[in-house]
Amino acid sequence: MEQLNNEAQTSSSGIPKEENRDIVLGHRSCKTCDAKWLCIENVYQKFHRPNYYDIGGTYYLEDLPDFWFTSKTEQVGDIFLLHIFIQRYCEGSFSISISYGSEMEIDKKQKIVRLTKSLKEYKFENTRENSNSTQIEGEPELGCLEYVSTYNFSNLDVGFMKNKSLYIAIAFPSPKILNLNVFDKLLTVHTFEGLLKNLEDADFTLVSEDGEKFRVHKAILAAHSDVFKAMFREETIESQKQLVKLVDVTAEDLKYLIEYLYTGYLKNLENADFVNLLMIADRYNLKGLRHLSQCALAEQLTIENAFYILAMADMYDSNYLKAESLKFIKKNKDTLKVNTFKDITNAELVRELFTYLVDED
Repeated sequence: MEQLNNEAQTSSSGIPKEENRDIVLGHRSCKTCDAKWLCIENVYQKFHRPNYYDIGGTYYLEDLPDFWFTSKTEQVGDIFLLHIFIQRYCEGSFSISISYGSEMEIDKKQKIVRLTKSLKEYKFENTRENSNSTQIEGEPELGCLEYVSTYNFSNLDVGFMKNKSLYIAIAFPSPKILNLNVFDKLLTVHTFEGLLKNLEDADFTLVSEDGEKFRVHKAILAAHSDVFKAMFREETIESQKQLVKLVDVTAEDLKYLIEYLYTGYLKNLENADFVNLLMIADRYNLKGLRHLSQCALAEQLTIENAFYILAMADMYDSNYLKAESLKFIKKNKDTLKVNTFKDITNAELVRELFTYLVDED
């Protein structure tokens, strides 16, 4: 594993080693309490050369090793598997949260692929005595590795990782992190449906483009959007009038927006215009609605609309939806026969599309 350790120390991620102390990569200095990302460099090559590979470690203090992460790549048919293992340098129980699911976000500028920031916690008891530990044959110096999680990717997914580093979100428990997790859950699992049915004490009005008015609670809007929160400052016109007209937002779209803000879901997904909702989510910085809209549009991809959805994903900087659209077009070559490029006016996006289509997996 010595060769692999040396590889992990040489960064190709484009991020200076002295910066971003929250990234686990080789032996760079990253305290356990600060760790937020595992960085796997040259991940495309590693998928095509199945083996165990060192990721890197964290430190309790500047020079006291705490945890070490290892990956294993594997190919089963057309599916590429990435297994993550962890080893602690001292005996005892611990827990770690790590990306849940294989959903990817692509950052072309930094040449990195990130897995979702939605985390799942795993707990390990008395690690040195744990019979479920995995011993890597031929590598006794590593001791016992604890299996954490497995991610699966298609051939097209792996193609996106070419010449990029893979970042997997992680977190070790601390009072600050736990409080943030609780706060995120409160925002995700809304409990305001009762308020939506009883708007007698609503203190603000949203007006659609076509003039229909909707009474809402400022506290609900401000809890979900910094843009709305800024509107409610005393010196703003919106705050003084207790009213704002949302340009380019129809009454129907506004109903869906309000339903989501109060309940966290949409009852009638079939009739929602998720392109419009993605635009609204982007304009008002509504992360939950953005995620929902991207997932819904990815499910609605067809040969006829793939170019249009790709253009919308690019316009609203929706990396997940853009990746899904590119994969769909590459997998369904008939898309090129039934679409014209009138939906794609961005020359850079056209170049990116054709580069991806001709690139070998």
